[in-house]
Amino acid sequence: MPFRWTLLAALLAAAPVAAQSDTVSVRIRHGSSCDARLTLAELRALPHRTATIKTHDGTEATYEGALLKEVLARGCPSAAAIDKRTMVRTAVRVGASDGYSALVALTEADTSFRERPVLLTWMRNGAPLDDHDGPLQLIVPDDRRHARDVRNVNALEVITP
Repeated sequence: MPFRWTLLAALLAAAPVAAQSDTVSVRIRHGSSCDARLTLAELRALPHRTATIKTHDGTEATYEGALLKEVLARGCPSAAAIDKRTMVRTAVRVGASDGYSALVALTEADTSFRERPVLLTWMRNGAPLDDHDGPLQLIVPDDRRHARDVRNVNALEVITP
């Protein structure tokens, strides 16, 4: 009998994640060369990375997701093709469902420029992000203030002036 309850609990816990991965998506744009959407399931197929940061309230949290640069490359191959000289003057505008946005230099998302690059995450401390922060949240690991840790991310736009 305990096995049935354990199995039922596991199935119930997985159900929201499965349903969420079918409906959650992020729009990725790069000028006129790309306008795409990636679902949560497609994001989860990317190599997983983690970052442990101090949160607003001073506690530590471990976030899991994918490198922002890999997300952009998966959605827009033109973003992956940006050369180093162009990359240093390119930014990503990260948009949230509530209208909030922040800019991140594309070099901050690249492991060849930064030891702890920017992540697009969907888990915190081993659990899916809650409704307040997720389903997707940008994490800039080395920022001391968290103004660019955008919650409820729904859009990524690559901008090269």
